[in-house]
Amino acid sequence: MEQNERISEMDALLFALSFEVVLLLMKILEGSTKLRLADWQPANKIEKLQEIKLEKDRALVNDVIRKTLIEVAETGRWESITNAVELLKQSECDVASLRVKNQHLRTTRKNLAAELDAKRNQWALELHNADQKVAVLRDKMSDDLHNANTRLGYAEKWLFARFESLELKLDVARAPPPRADHEQRVHEELLKSYELQIKEHEKTLEYWRHRYDIDIAEISTRSQKKLEQLLIATSKRTELQALYDLHEGEMRGWLTFKRERAIRLEREEKLRQSATLIQAWWRGVMVRRALGQFKYLKNVKGKGKKK
Repeated sequence: MEQNERISEMDALLFALSFEVVLLLMKILEGSTKLRLADWQPANKIEKLQEIKLEKDRALVNDVIRKTLIEVAETGRWESITNAVELLKQSECDVASLRVKNQHLRTTRKNLAAELDAKRNQWALELHNADQKVAVLRDKMSDDLHNANTRLGYAEKWLFARFESLELKLDVARAPPPRADHEQRVHEELLKSYELQIKEHEKTLEYWRHRYDIDIAEISTRSQKKLEQLLIATSKRTELQALYDLHEGEMRGWLTFKRERAIRLEREEKLRQSATLIQAWWRGVMVRRALGQFKYLKNVKGKGKKK
């Protein structure tokens, strides 16, 4: 008994000495690390977090070792280090679950990014089409303006030529040249007419710009509605697929039951027919050999012979 207690005390002493050595090594390692990284600064947030985690792990190891030494010295047990190991295992499980969740979130982010890219491409295509429509309308407006100016110039020249031809035909004296104020008034009227046409074209351009904004908003709204409808239809299809799979399993089970029942009924029918044949054969044997309830037939035959 004393030898066992001495061995237990020796084990506790060796255990404490090994932990003291570990503490000294941790202090030496921490000091050397501080000396080597005295001028080092974390380059980014990840390195900063890694440094903080390393300091926390060192503090945790030192704390666990000290508590274990105190517990071994006082009670001879080492539950502190056992609890620390269990805590580290639980932390590893939490880290694994967080990695799985992080991977799931990354996949979701990629899917959302792909969906946003698709929408962005669609919007860019619609915007490009709208820009083409605006360019076509602008070209058409420019063509209409040039055509109007050409027609106006042709009409003016035709009127002057017609006036000259009528003047020569009728040999009417030429009218005196117009006065300066009259020419200025004509120019002002033409300028007002051109300004009015420009304002009308600007109003038309503003109207088409406003119409373009409205159409783009309506297209975005319809696209959002179509997306929601697609999501609803997808969820309904999933539900119907699950219901179809359930019904398919039930029908498969029902067909299996019918097939097994048909086989069982056929086997019972064969057994019944076999039993009937065997019973008829045995009945014939009993009648021929006067066995069982057919013994009296033998006696009847004997009496007949005596007569």
